[in-house]
Amino acid sequence: MIDKRTDFISLPLVSVIIITYNQENTIGQTIDSILSQQCNFQYEIIIGEDCSIDNTRQICIDYQQRFPEKIKLLLHEKNGGVVKNYVDCVKECSGKYLTACAGDDFWHNTYKLSLQVEYMETHPDCGVLHTDYDELNTFTLKTINSCKSRMNKEIVEGYCQQEIFNGKLSITAPTICFRKDLIDKYVDFDKFLELDFPVEDWPILIILSKYSQVNYLPISTVTYRKGHESLSNLNGYDKIIAKYKREKVMYKYLCNLFPKDLPFDENVYDSYVSLILLNLAYKKFDFAIAKNYSKEILRLGHSSLKVKCATNILMFYVFALLKRTKVN
Repeated sequence: MIDKRTDFISLPLVSVIIITYNQENTIGQTIDSILSQQCNFQYEIIIGEDCSIDNTRQICIDYQQRFPEKIKLLLHEKNGGVVKNYVDCVKECSGKYLTACAGDDFWHNTYKLSLQVEYMETHPDCGVLHTDYDELNTFTLKTINSCKSRMNKEIVEGYCQQEIFNGKLSITAPTICFRKDLIDKYVDFDKFLELDFPVEDWPILIILSKYSQVNYLPISTVTYRKGHESLSNLNGYDKIIAKYKREKVMYKYLCNLFPKDLPFDENVYDSYVSLILLNLAYKKFDFAIAKNYSKEILRLGHSSLKVKCATNILMFYVFALLKRTKVN
């Protein structure tokens, strides 16, 4: 069911997507943070409520009834998953620019939209603009401010498809602002759904970074919650294996789109997934699982101190304890 509206004061310059599912404790803060944006242009909020089983749906309905001139609400009759929810929301967007925020994150900078629109209006070659962000640990409730600045690393800008694909440039999803006409021109969402992609933002970045510049504002605009289980922070081996089985299909699709730029190496990919599972085994102090994945990584022709330590029980626990101490 879609609550469609036709009485917006003027065509919005920006469309803001919120996708949400079972986030009754955070969705209100998310919506409030977007409604609080200070800007001299119209923007719309499209909320995709993916058939939650908690009170998320009613909260979204209440907000839409309070702000009917600003909010469009998509009430899905069954849970379709993150990518389908996002795609359905995009179809309802009418803005020149497109940005999004998941229902467990929020924008702490009330000038996020103004800053990004001002930049993109004066930089027509920029199709993707991202910013710095804060990170909130949901267990300790501690916030790390300006995470990218703290890394003290140069942020690559320009046509940087390979850097994004190879993980040398990490972009935090709720900080991004896209130029929507580029998405309409180059992104085939039907393929995203047909191939059952596990995420939507990363493949969009890979595609658009081929045809436009990706630029960065060193200003923190978003608070990203970390610590709870999510698509980017899974805590079970089976869930990770299932996610990356789907992601492998996505990787191959993108490599086939750009065969000269993004060659697909199955051994490299399988080693990458095994390393993620090895890291989880270290986190869980699970030597038996760690040993299995270290052997797999070595078989695929890759090695590191972390991998070698996982082949010896004493070295494994020493490394795991050092790793935990460093995190704490």
